[in-house]
Amino acid sequence: MNRDKKNYNKLKKYWRLILKDKSKVDYIHFRYHRFFKKQMREKDIIHYLIDLDPELKASYELYQYVQLCLRTKNFKLLKKILSKKQNQVSKYMKTAISTMKKYISYIENTFKYKYNNGVLEGINNKIKTIKRIAFGYRCFYHFKNRILITHNLVTIKKGVH
Repeated sequence: MNRDKKNYNKLKKYWRLILKDKSKVDYIHFRYHRFFKKQMREKDIIHYLIDLDPELKASYELYQYVQLCLRTKNFKLLKKILSKKQNQVSKYMKTAISTMKKYISYIENTFKYKYNNGVLEGINNKIKTIKRIAFGYRCFYHFKNRILITHNLVTIKKGVH
């Protein structure tokens, strides 16, 4: 963006389109875009932006291939894409590729199994929120009970008659 002052505003405004999944890009409907001063489709804007820089274009194409692999759960294709020499992509994309290569066995497990730790992360976040709101508990027993109550694992008994 900083190298291209002429297209700075366009890149700043439409960077989300570059991250958008290719299958969700609008290829049909024209809309007026003030930075281009004409009616354009999302597809046309993406092509305009990625044609500005060959590094951006290579990074975009690699990103879309990785997204396709994730969407279709095609691990063999992902491994093939990561094994290719990627000279033209940005240094940030190269870092991401090396990280993916480093953890390829874990990535393979995410393709094989439907389990993830999202629920557990949500519970941990809720516990941290309880801890932060309470400004600390003097007694661990009360803290544990508060966690159990908020997760509906223990019911509170109403007053005894």
